[in-house]
Amino acid sequence: MRENDIVTLIKLKKEYAEKNLYLNAHGVIIKILTDDKLLVIFFNDKMVGDYAVVEVCRTDVKKCDEKLPLDLVKEIKQSKKFNLDKVEQKKEFKRVPFNECDVVELLVEKEEYAKYGVHKGAVGYIAIDYASGDTVLVDFSDIDTDSDFYTDCISVKIEDLKKMK
Repeated sequence: MRENDIVTLIKLKKEYAEKNLYLNAHGVIIKILTDDKLLVIFFNDKMVGDYAVVEVCRTDVKKCDEKLPLDLVKEIKQSKKFNLDKVEQKKEFKRVPFNECDVVELLVEKEEYAKYGVHKGAVGYIAIDYASGDTVLVDFSDIDTDSDFYTDCISVKIEDLKKMK
């Protein structure tokens, strides 16, 4: 295996699980540390834009057939915005605190939700246990005063929700 190879996590050790990694997480080797140790940037499939840089054993990952385009590798290495030292400081995935179909309550009143008829105290269901940035898709479907079913499935900031028991 070499730098810039795409890999998949095939062995979930305790130290990886503590960083919220999971089996089959994909990443890219950013440094060869020793004959047995690699520094890999893994990408979180459950939260768009989230990543973790983790030191792994070579035997805990499998090289994928896919390759990064050489132009992309060159662009990243030359980028003034990409600071490897800063990137390496992020050592774990964020965890989506909800599961699909969890019942949640909206904790705040905000215009961005009110324009869809969703207000503080509204109860909904997590539509999918996947986040984009810090938002999840919540289904606030209900029956209105005319007994008509309506659906309001909107993105809500994780911090604006509370899981109900």
